[in-house]
Amino acid sequence: MADEAPITAAPIRRRAWDGRWQRWVAGLLAALLLIVAGSLAWLDTGSGHRFLVSRIATIKSRSGLQISVGRIDGSIYRKAVLHDLVLSDPKGRFFDAPRVELEWWPFAWLSNRLDIDRLVIPRATLHKLPKLNPTQRQGPILPGFDIRLMQFSVGQLAIAPGITGRAQTATIAGDADIRGGRAIIDLAARTLDGRDALSIALDSRPDDDRFRLDVTVNAPKGGVLATMAGLTQDGNLRIGGKGSWTQWDGRLSATLDAAPAADFVLAARSGAYSARGTVEGAAIAGGSLIQRLSSPRLTVRANGTLVDRVIDGTASLRSAAIDLSADGAIDLRNNALDNMRLDLTLARPEALLKTMRGRDVVAKIRLDGPLSQLGYEYLLTARELTFDKARISDVRAEGKGRTVGSGPTLIPLRLRARRLDGQGDLVEGIVRNFALDGVLQLNGQQIVSNPMDLRSDKLRGKLTVLADLKTGRYDMGLDGQIVGLAIRGFGVVDVTSKLRAMPRADGGFGLSGSAAARVRRLDNDFLRTLGGGLPTARSDLTLRPDGTLALTNMRLAAPLLTLAGNGIRFRDGTLHLEGQGQHDQYGPLTLTLDGAIERPTIDLMLARPMDALGLRDVHAHLIPDANGYSYTAEGGSTLGPFTGRGVILLPQGGQAVVRVANLAVSGVTASGDIRPVTGGLDGQLAVSGPVTGYVGFKPVGDIQQVQLKLTANGASFEGPTIITVRRGTLDATILLDPSGTTLKATAQARGLRVGGVLLGRFAANADLVDGRGTIRGSLSGQRGRLFELQGEAQVDADRIRVTAGGTIDKRPIRLTRAALLTRTDDGWRLSPATISYAGGSLQLSGELGAAANHIEARMDKLPLGLLDIAYDNLGLGGIATGSLSYAQPRGGLPTGTAELRLRGLSRSGLSLSSRPVDVGVNAALGADRLATRMVFVADGKTIGRGQALLTPLGRTGNLVERLNAAPLFAQLRYSGAADTLWRLTGVEIVDMGGPVNVSADMRGTLGDPRITGTFATDNSTINSPVTGMRLAKVKARGRFSGAQLVISSFAAASQNGGSVTGTGRFTFNGIAGVGMDLAMQADNAALLERDDIAATVTGPITLRSDGTGGTIGGDVILNKSRFTLGRAAAVAAIPELRVVEINRRGEEIETLRTTVPWALAIKARARNRLTVTGLGLDSEWRADLDLGGTVTNPAIAGRAELVRGNYEFAGRRFELREGRIQFDGRTPTNPTLDIDAVADVSDLTATIHVGGTGLKPDITFNSIPALPQDELLSRILFGTSITNLSAPEALQLASAVGSLQGGGGLDPINAVRKAAGLDRLRIIAADPTQGQGTSIAAGKYLTRKTYVELITDGQGYSATRIEYQVTRWLSLLGAISTLGRQSANVRVSRDY
Repeated sequence: MADEAPITAAPIRRRAWDGRWQRWVAGLLAALLLIVAGSLAWLDTGSGHRFLVSRIATIKSRSGLQISVGRIDGSIYRKAVLHDLVLSDPKGRFFDAPRVELEWWPFAWLSNRLDIDRLVIPRATLHKLPKLNPTQRQGPILPGFDIRLMQFSVGQLAIAPGITGRAQTATIAGDADIRGGRAIIDLAARTLDGRDALSIALDSRPDDDRFRLDVTVNAPKGGVLATMAGLTQDGNLRIGGKGSWTQWDGRLSATLDAAPAADFVLAARSGAYSARGTVEGAAIAGGSLIQRLSSPRLTVRANGTLVDRVIDGTASLRSAAIDLSADGAIDLRNNALDNMRLDLTLARPEALLKTMRGRDVVAKIRLDGPLSQLGYEYLLTARELTFDKARISDVRAEGKGRTVGSGPTLIPLRLRARRLDGQGDLVEGIVRNFALDGVLQLNGQQIVSNPMDLRSDKLRGKLTVLADLKTGRYDMGLDGQIVGLAIRGFGVVDVTSKLRAMPRADGGFGLSGSAAARVRRLDNDFLRTLGGGLPTARSDLTLRPDGTLALTNMRLAAPLLTLAGNGIRFRDGTLHLEGQGQHDQYGPLTLTLDGAIERPTIDLMLARPMDALGLRDVHAHLIPDANGYSYTAEGGSTLGPFTGRGVILLPQGGQAVVRVANLAVSGVTASGDIRPVTGGLDGQLAVSGPVTGYVGFKPVGDIQQVQLKLTANGASFEGPTIITVRRGTLDATILLDPSGTTLKATAQARGLRVGGVLLGRFAANADLVDGRGTIRGSLSGQRGRLFELQGEAQVDADRIRVTAGGTIDKRPIRLTRAALLTRTDDGWRLSPATISYAGGSLQLSGELGAAANHIEARMDKLPLGLLDIAYDNLGLGGIATGSLSYAQPRGGLPTGTAELRLRGLSRSGLSLSSRPVDVGVNAALGADRLATRMVFVADGKTIGRGQALLTPLGRTGNLVERLNAAPLFAQLRYSGAADTLWRLTGVEIVDMGGPVNVSADMRGTLGDPRITGTFATDNSTINSPVTGMRLAKVKARGRFSGAQLVISSFAAASQNGGSVTGTGRFTFNGIAGVGMDLAMQADNAALLERDDIAATVTGPITLRSDGTGGTIGGDVILNKSRFTLGRAAAVAAIPELRVVEINRRGEEIETLRTTVPWALAIKARARNRLTVTGLGLDSEWRADLDLGGTVTNPAIAGRAELVRGNYEFAGRRFELREGRIQFDGRTPTNPTLDIDAVADVSDLTATIHVGGTGLKPDITFNSIPALPQDELLSRILFGTSITNLSAPEALQLASAVGSLQGGGGLDPINAVRKAAGLDRLRIIAADPTQGQGTSIAAGKYLTRKTYVELITDGQGYSATRIEYQVTRWLSLLGAISTLGRQSANVRVSRDY
């Protein structure tokens, strides 16, 4: 055995890596296990707990929920205690618990189970209800894992007052076991006050054939559960039933404030469930879409199964608004729908949108797929949908698509509708065969569209929609274009619009936006002619609550017209539009249209439609009728206010005709037919009245021609400037070419008056072609001065050359250098032109424009009287030498300079002229100041100096307003004639003369001056040309104070030796004039001395004025006074002579000064010495009178009684026995008379009674013994009985009797006088001493002051008498007779 060789095993070959990888993998797994085990073990240490606490604090969820834990005790894998647990939402903490005890087995997650043995929170606080951010991520509706929770409790949950309004405490306890198809849940929660309670008990164990469900909820108003559920009422819910898994029957009932809210019958049959019942619509909170669709009651039926977290079944919802059925499956684990089909009938569309109505509104919808990417397909049809009054017929909308995981759902839309009714024929024609294609975006309960394509037979556009299904509000925007819209009776229009539709706050339909229209054809002739062509229009649109459409910010533009305004379209389709604008030919205008657009009522106001005729404020009113329009027109013109009426005929397809029935201005009328044709107007107006002829209209090519052939006779036009024409003609042809007017005209006039300018003769002719040619004219007349001028103007397109000459007051005046006007961009430029007059000259140049002016004037010895031509009755005398410069730049302030030397300056008043004085004036006007200096020189001696500075000048207002408001510093030193200064004040009631000394310093402003200084005069005079007052030896002292001159003392002597003393003040009102307030005391002073009335008075007198007119008041004793009866009658009796004076340079009637008369307010008493004369009276009276009216036309009220006197009638003197004169306060003064006079005639006593009024007395006679009137009058006139009268004496007696009886009966002498054209015819008694028998005297006025009378007795005696009236009281008399006697006398007839 020893020899046996040892047996060795053969070596086994192995790969180098065999077994190694297993060891590496095993080692790696072991290492990983060790790491995981170590990590898990470390996490359950103190440092691991702190790590977990820090990691928990850094977790941020998309919802904004944050969790923080103070510390963790115990084992996180079995029993753990969490300290200071805090839950927060994005706005802060909402829950915290100091201690949370957790016993669980976390490794149960490995078997898809949440396993908690105990979760206890001894004490916690709920500070508020959490408000987390919405997230797109959605978990499963039911969890996909098992749940085992053996014990859960919250011992005390403190609920903060901010949740329910008061602090409360609740407790919660429960458990749950959900696994393997079974579900056991038990939860109870209540508040410690017992008001809120929640109890849920569910035991569903199919294997044990067990099913129980009990739910109780008590949620009082204001409690925790009601607040969390959003309830504002007391809520209660109860679910209960009996049975087992195979058969269970139950009931659900809910109430709100004890009123039923929901009631369902529930059933379960081995996993198949059903519910039938109702929900009250009022129980659904808020005004949401669900509530509107459920109202008033929603009936619910549902059947289905729940298997493996999938509900499969059917359901139906029915209410007054909807009928909805659903069939399909809901996967609660995967959040998906499986072929869900919805069929909806909308019975009440207004539940969806408040203004929507409809018929046969049906929708079919199919839904399939996960909720995050849900596929859908829909079809909506409706026989009719109505929005307010708009009815849409045969509507069909369809589309399909799929939702996306995040963001809004996109719903494709393809909508078709056949027609739209209820908005009138116009809109219905636009929206026929309506089509809409686009995409809607559904975001929650909001629907927003992209700009969707909109089409119809007439419309192309884009529509955008925004709808809120929760509130039922919507907003739509439309950008569209309507092409070729035909409006009957109006024309064809293209319309572009941008509209927005939305419901108003009151739930009605709202519409706003803008629209633009371009008229392609205009059938209304009047509107087409007014605009000069086809217009375009733009307007904002707003649909108002009353259903009317407001058109605001309207802009209309036509070739001749621009207009801006607002309007309203009423529900019946009529319009009311108001606008203001500018017409190229007619100027500013206001237009109102009311009614149907094809034939509206038109109200047109033209501010100045034709400056050449001075047309102003022309108002035309057109009322539509079957044939067109009837119209009325009124306005102002150069010739005065005018009125017109007529019709505008608009035949269908025929020629429009403007038929002028009557056009009247200042008594001149015109009528005729005018036709609007291409190029203008065609027709003729016949003119009648003081002006006769015609005005013709005719287009020549495209240019309007106007032809005038007119003749005037005694025409008077009451325009802004009064125009009268005694005789005149006008023959003119005008072509109104915008590029240049063509005018051929000849005008002549005699006795022409234009305002204050009196033209005895006027002649002009014009020959212009395309705005180029010659205008010649000549005129003579009077305006303050007599003038006779001739001129010629050479008119070119851009310049006018004027030459002129003539005489003023028979002194030559002419343009020695022609005036050349050249057109500029802004107006006209005047090259230097020179006017020579009376040895002086005036050179003018400058520029006149709309925005800028510049004037240069140089004078050399120019008579100031020339200014009367421009300012009538200015009354300045003297000559001026110097220069004036004035510039008003564009957008700037005016500047200028003045250097003037006035020689012999004076001013004439009503009766006196001021003493001539030389004045030097230097002035400089800048943008911010006006400075001036003046020097007054008389008889080679400086009598006054003045200077003024106004600075700073304001920047707003015109120049006068700026000067009146600027700070003022001025000084005046004057020692000279009073009239020089007084005449410049413009006070015409009195004139002041004599020496005066003034020293004044002025501050403040021109409108409110502050003056200091003194005033003194020692030997002045004060005269009144109106009252006849003359005061001499005037001595006065005064001082300036503020804006007043205070007169501290005043004394004067009247012309009869009386005196006047007093005080007073003058107020300087700047541009407004000089006011006065004077208090005087008269002592036997003659203050009234006129032909008809005079008075010497004693007592207080006041004079008050604000600078324009004034009042004279007082309470005086009439020491001596007189009144002349019949003075007005005597003046009125002066015969009117028709005298034609050849080549007279003006009018016979001189213009009167336009002054405001002074008023009277005087009480006057006369104990006696009131002398009343005239009409045969010579008497003395006592009186108590009130004088009112004005000084030029006094009104006397009161009573006068006779003291003594005589009355002369027919050469007989009667003694006044008694008399009363009653003044009634009317003007002219015409008192009522009651006077008796007695005289002895032959053998009888005659009494005359004078009654009636002063201007028309009534005279009657009686006698003792009594005689007939004719017999008594014969005794008085001829001293004999009527039986002894000759034939001529009998005629005169009959005439006298007829006159005394008021003009009735036989009056042959007066009849003969009128027939013969005589001014006087009388019978003269025989005079044997002159060899004269009873004679006839016939007389006539040759002029106003010359009277000639022939006398004959028919028996050889004749005489000629002549009387020339030098003044009212002085006449020269001459006479020659056949007996060779001659005489010359002077007659003075004046009352003393």
